[in-house]
Amino acid sequence: MTFVTVEFDKFKKQENEVTTDLDKLIFTMQNLQKITETSQFPTFWSEDWLKKAISEVDIRNMTPEQKLAYEMAISSNALAVKNENKKIKEAEHRVKTDTVQIALNMGLTIVQCAKLANVSVDFVLSVQQQFSAK
Repeated sequence: MTFVTVEFDKFKKQENEVTTDLDKLIFTMQNLQKITETSQFPTFWSEDWLKKAISEVDIRNMTPEQKLAYEMAISSNALAVKNENKKIKEAEHRVKTDTVQIALNMGLTIVQCAKLANVSVDFVLSVQQQFSAK
């Protein structure tokens, strides 16, 4: 196991001198609270690993109430995305069902209907049964 001690006062590199991942991390730790405008963000802050580190620091600095609000917002957003994806899949299913029904009404064969709607033959047969029962 290795322990690294960093004395921020001795780290004098400017943004254009930062090259290694360790330099990027130290520069970030040293300057994260100083930089407030997105136009001031160093270009390397867009690297995925550093974004995750910055996010983790932000979360760890939150009060318990802020963490709860953050987690609730994340949960709410995840649920909204899940619901929207469900709506999209349902809409896609409706479009395919309608396409198959129209194609069958036009007299196309089951295979032609499947190719037209980009679905399986079984899907076409189930749509055919569904609408012939009505």
